[in-house]
Formats: sequence, structure tokens, C-alpha cells
Amino acid sequence: MNQQVSERPPASGWRRIVEQHRIKLSATFALVALYFAAPSWSSIAWGLPLIVLGEGIRIWASGHIQKMAEVTRTGPYSLCRHPLYLGHAFITAGFLLAAANGWLLIFGMIVFLLIFLPTMDREEGDLVRHFGDEYRRYMQKVPRFFPRISADIMRGSFDWSLVVRHREGNNVLGLIGGLVGMVLLGWLRGSL
Repeated sequence: MNQQVSERPPASGWRRIVEQHRIKLSATFALVALYFAAPSWSSIAWGLPLIVLGEGIRIWASGHIQKMAEVTRTGPYSLCRHPLYLGHAFITAGFLLAAANGWLLIFGMIVFLLIFLPTMDREEGDLVRHFGDEYRRYMQKVPRFFPRISADIMRGSFDWSLVVRHREGNNVLGLIGGLVGMVLLGWLRGSL
């Protein structure tokens, strides 16, 4: 069932805006968050474990997924359908904790949902068009975002070459840069 993804109907409203401007929307929120952030050593220490956990989930997922070649059901994909976004949610929460502003954490998670729920909808539509009933069966068995326990977690094999191919190393470098930026911001604001 490896046919090409057929043309999907054009999105409208908020979904169209997210499809066309997801990166810009995320970057705009990040700039707003930086304006209101007052990171301290303590807040960075609270956020860091979530950032590390999130990136660990992303690396684990990247080492299992064969994008558009198969319906990946092993490793983290046996727990939820979007482990890459689950990892991203942990990373986002970690940086928002590091920012030391409770309102940012609440608002940031709402923004995350507003951006990534339509993104997950679009991707799942593409996967259903590409894989058909095979992906529909996967959707019925595995939850979208909140993980569930599965014996299939140990099936399959992790492949570092996939992590490299998916350029997850760039994400790691970006996270290190973000943490350095938080320290510099805290130093400049006198909140460290």
C-alpha cells in the first residue's frame, strides 16, 4: 500500500494558518516568552529534566520511524501515534518552566495545542491517504498523544542512522543553544 499521498482538500480557518505559518507562529510565541521570561538557576534546574526527557523521547522516536515507508508501530510508536510531538511538548514545558513565569507555562501549553492539534490532524489525514486501512487500524489501537502501556514497546530495533537521517542532532544543538540563551537572559535580567 505504498501509493503516493493523494491531493488533500485545502484547509480553512485556523488550520490553514497553522499549515502555512506553523514555524512563524512558534517563533513569535518564543519571542513573546523571552520578553516575559526571568530565568533563575532554580527554574532552569526544574525545566532541564523535562527538556532532556523530551529530547530523549524524540531521539527514541527518530530511531524507529521510517517516514512514509511503513506504519511504524514499534518503540514509542506502540505507546502513542505522535511521540515526536509528545517529546516536543515536554521540551516546550521544560523551557517554559525555565522561563520562571507561570502564566507563560499555561499560555504556552495552550499555544502548543492550538498549533500541534491541527498539525497532527493533517499528518494523520496524509497517512490515512497513503496507507489506507493499515493506518486506520493503527489509529484504532494506539492513542494519538497520551501514551498507553504496550507490550510492543520492545519490538523493533532502534537505528542511530535514522536519528542522523532525521537530523535530530540539529534539535539537540538548538536545545543547547536555548539553554545557553536562558542562562544569558537570566544574567542580563539579573534573575540568576
